[in-house]
Amino acid sequence: MANAMQVLLTNSVQTREDARNLWNAVPAVMYRCNEPATYRMPGAASAYSWLHFLDRYVRTWLALQNLVEQCFLPMGREGVRVLDVGTGPGPSSFATHDFYAAMVQYAEACGSEVWRQQARLSCVESAGAMNHFRHHLAEILSERGSPKSVLDMCGHLPDLGAIHPARERRELNDRLRKTYEDSYDEYSGQWDSASLYTPEEANYIANTLHRYRLFTFSNFFTTPSILNHLRANLIDILTDAHPGSVLLVISYDYQNIYKKVAALAEDAGFSHQVEHLEVSSSDTAMDEAVYSKGARFYRHLKYIAGDLPVDNPHARKGDPDTKKEMKIKKKVKRHFEGVKRIESPISVIRAHRK
Repeated sequence: MANAMQVLLTNSVQTREDARNLWNAVPAVMYRCNEPATYRMPGAASAYSWLHFLDRYVRTWLALQNLVEQCFLPMGREGVRVLDVGTGPGPSSFATHDFYAAMVQYAEACGSEVWRQQARLSCVESAGAMNHFRHHLAEILSERGSPKSVLDMCGHLPDLGAIHPARERRELNDRLRKTYEDSYDEYSGQWDSASLYTPEEANYIANTLHRYRLFTFSNFFTTPSILNHLRANLIDILTDAHPGSVLLVISYDYQNIYKKVAALAEDAGFSHQVEHLEVSSSDTAMDEAVYSKGARFYRHLKYIAGDLPVDNPHARKGDPDTKKEMKIKKKVKRHFEGVKRIESPISVIRAHRK
């Protein structure tokens, strides 16, 4: 994963303009991640991936590992379908895909079919640049030998609020039952119409739509307004989930918001099983590898740009936003130049099972 990310980031920065655009997006992706305008900035998807992707990938892996240790990871007879909400460039979705792929490899090694659990991912992301970046990363990974299921990350659902599982299944079932195929009978000289699907086939196909066993929310509900806007839709999705489904929340410590998420999950039939478990890449041997890859791309960025200025000559003097941007750029430079490392972030894990 780290090598594929390095290839994609390097390919995304080939000119001085590319490098400057990415560098100018750094303050926004560090401290304005909640604002949609951030991801309309040139170079923002690459900047975000450079600074966050690998570390968040590791944290998601650690979260899933903890679910296994607590006998809490969802498994299914035909594998696990996952709905990853607020996917971005895909750190949580790729980590989830790879974690289940490792379980398949374990099943082959130990001869136990119980662990043969392939994951099929559905990603929810509205930012076009993020979807574009994730699409290309999935293609690189596929070319390098990852399971073909990694290409699920090429697709996306643009809006969680547009997902209505029960209603969509009813509508699909109805459409399939009304789908006819015309054929010409040479003996009678007439055209005949026949249903393309039997009622049983239509029902089976429709009931595979939006049947998720694992829901992941990684730093998605970060403001009360987002939760309030999607409250009814979230209730619909969680209520529709089958027994055995798991809601996994990976976030910073937004306690008040996630108390409300927990209440919604409880009302939908989920129980709170894992509460306030902290994970960080600094707890693993991967922390140094994550830093090393980030520093390597930083050197590439400097090589292409010629310089990475912290000031903005076009900004107003004394502007507080400009001062903050300069401070952030200085912090990132000192981090990757080994002057003063930024501490690895900590994610709080919460999980609910139905």
